[in-house]
Formats: sequence, structure tokens, C-alpha cells
Amino acid sequence: MGNLGLSIAASGLDAQQAVMDTISQNLANASTTGYVSENANITTLPGGDALGIGGGAQVGTVTQASDGLLQANASQTSGALAQVTALQQVLTSAQAVFPEPGSNGISAQLSSFWQAWDTLAQNPSDSAGGAQVVDLAQNLTTALSQASGQLTQLQDSAQSQLGSVVGQTNTTLAQVAELNTQIVAAKGSGADPNALIDQQNRLLSTLATSIGAVSSTADNGSATVRVGGITLVQGSFADTLQVSGAPGSMAITSASSGAALPTTGGNASGLLAAINQYLPSYQSQLNAVANNLASTVNTQLAAGYTATGASGAANPLFTGTGATGLTVNPAVAANSQLIAASGTSALPDATNDGSNAQAMANLYDAPGGPDLTYQAFIQSLGTQVQTTNNQVQAQTSVANAAQANLQAVVGVDPNQQMVQMLATQQAFQASAQLIQTVSTMMQSLLTAV
Repeated sequence: MGNLGLSIAASGLDAQQAVMDTISQNLANASTTGYVSENANITTLPGGDALGIGGGAQVGTVTQASDGLLQANASQTSGALAQVTALQQVLTSAQAVFPEPGSNGISAQLSSFWQAWDTLAQNPSDSAGGAQVVDLAQNLTTALSQASGQLTQLQDSAQSQLGSVVGQTNTTLAQVAELNTQIVAAKGSGADPNALIDQQNRLLSTLATSIGAVSSTADNGSATVRVGGITLVQGSFADTLQVSGAPGSMAITSASSGAALPTTGGNASGLLAAINQYLPSYQSQLNAVANNLASTVNTQLAAGYTATGASGAANPLFTGTGATGLTVNPAVAANSQLIAASGTSALPDATNDGSNAQAMANLYDAPGGPDLTYQAFIQSLGTQVQTTNNQVQAQTSVANAAQANLQAVVGVDPNQQMVQMLATQQAFQASAQLIQTVSTMMQSLLTAV
């Protein structure tokens, strides 16, 4: 009886020590990303005598807290946040290309350009007025070209980021497949797979934010990863992703099936939206401003005459198309007297007539003209940035709430763990006291005999 009592008490000490070790591990990893709170489950050992006395206690399993629904919700919301955040960063950079309102912006340069025509109209025979028009026209073409170049750099940068995301994702997919194999093997052998599962959780969280992946876990611990209806990881299989297509139709495709991943969330989806939709649209609108400027100015010049009575149609101010292709006519740049400032071809009246230059100056606010076209573009860009900022703010709240709900179940609550530690220590002391009691009792019996 004494030996049985000592054995039962010793098993209690071992079991409570295992529980305290588990609590200590929880506290040590309270701030570790992806760590899931563990719980040591104590079970009773069956006894072998006819009286039905138990054989003590033991830690049967160390389980992890889990909630599949909350985990899926946290992954989806973090993926959605990553998507709008990636887009926000690109759009904010695009907005910075156009410092509006500001003295160095294209809008201010357009205003100065039209004012130069007004100055020329007051004194058309003054060569300085024509030279100022040419200089400001060259400044405009330079500003448009530089803005277009910066948008191209943003496009290249976004594509480079996308390539990095895909490369890192491929590494992560392979790691999840490898962990699947290790977890299944550990469970099959009776080993503790919890540390491997923590690694798996961190990787699955990374996939949610990178490509908007969702995952499900089988009873054997193996995770299946999908994006839309495309399976990227299942058991030991891991797909490889690749970037295909050109801006405007770029996509991330599965190497095994060739199917394009749906843009359901993650950094990749935000970058693809910028690459395929927003940045090409900004380039197109900027080109439209440049072409509108050339068309508006050259059309008005064609209606006028130079100081020598020659038609302005022969010497347009702008040549080329698009923001990067628009240039000042070299002939006009070399001789500003070729500017058709006059409204008449009759001499000598054409020399001092500035009516066509005045008509040009009045185009600064022409409906459908370059100024209003540019203003509409900037307003649209600003609205899109503000909308994205609002989406990031709202989605941050949603993602934080989802993560808080998940952590309430699977995270480590230090206060709760300390309470459990105190209770376990008391149980440990009780087992130690039982050993002392049994030992004293046996000593008393031996003395009595």
C-alpha cells in the first residue's frame, strides 16, 4: 500500500511538473508570432488491484487551442488589408509625381504658358515675348516627359516587387509542403508536433498576406492551401507560381495548371491592380493632356499669321505625340518670329497685330482644353488615393478585430497562465505532501512493529 501511495504521489509530481513546463513555454512565447497556446491534459492511470485503486496521473497529450472559423476569418481580413495597403503605397507614390497645387506643378506651368501668350499679344513685334513662349513651351514638354518617366519607374518598381512576392511565395509554399510531411510523421510516431504546427501557422499567415491564400488543416495536421479554386499546397505537393503577361494583362499563374490566380487578396493583388489598371490609366491620361496641348495650340496657330504674313499652319509650335514624345518645333525654337501671333496676313498690319496670340491666351480655360483635362486627371487621382486611404483605415479595423478574436482563443493570456501556474504549483505541493505523509506513515508502522 505504501509503495502504491508513493507511486501515485510521484506520478502527480511528474504530471504537475509537465503542466508547469507547458505554462512556462506559453509565457515565454506570449509575444511570438504564430505561437498557439498549449494545454497539458492530465489523465488518470488505471490501477491493477481488485480494490479499483487508480495508478496515479499522467499528461496524456499537449494540445493547442484552435478555432478554424476564426483562423479563416483572420487570414481573409489580413489578406484584404495587405491588398489595399499595397495599392495605397503605389497610388500615393503616383500622386507625389504631380505636386499639385504648387508652383512647380504642370498646372502652374500651363498658367504661365497662357500668360506668356497674353504678354506677346500686347507687343507682338517684341522678340522677347516670342522667346518666352518658346521657353515656357519647352518647360512644359520637359515636365510632361519627366512625369511620364516617373510613372514608368513606378510601373517597373511595382513589377519588381511583384516578382519578389512571387519568388518568396514559392519558397513559402515549398516550406509548407515540407512541414506537412514532418507533422504527419511526428503525429504518426507519437511525437509532439506543436512546434512544427507553430511554424506552419506563421507560413500560412504569410501566404494570406502575400497572395490572399486560405488554408484548411486535416486531422493529421497536413495543411491544404488554395487561392480561389486553385490548390497550391496539398500534402507534400507544392505548386510553383510565375508572373506572365505584360502590364495591362499581367497575371500570376500556376506552373502546374497554367491557370491564373484570382486577385482575391494579398500584396500581389494590390500590385497587380496598380500594374494593370491604375498606372496605365495615369500614363494614358497624361498622354491625353500632352496631345490635347499640342492640338489646341497648333490648331489656333494655324488660324493666324506670322509677322511676315505667312500662315501659321506651316510652323506648329509642338511636334510629336504623347507625354514623352511631345517636343517644341526646332524651327520655331530657333526663330520665335515664326510664331503666328497675328490675326491678319495683310502687311504691314501683321507685324504689330497680336489678335491670334490673344485668342491663344484665352484658351487657358477652354472646355475640353489641356488645362481642364489635366485638372480632371489630378482630381481623379486624388479621389482614388483618398478612397484607398479610407479602405486601408476601414480594413485595418476589421483585420485587427478579427486578429483579436482569434488571439482571445489561441493566444497566450499571461494573467490566465499565471493563475494556472499558481494552481498547478499548489497541486505539485499537495503531491509532495502526500509523499511526506505516506513516508511518515510507513515509518510509524515500522516503528510500531
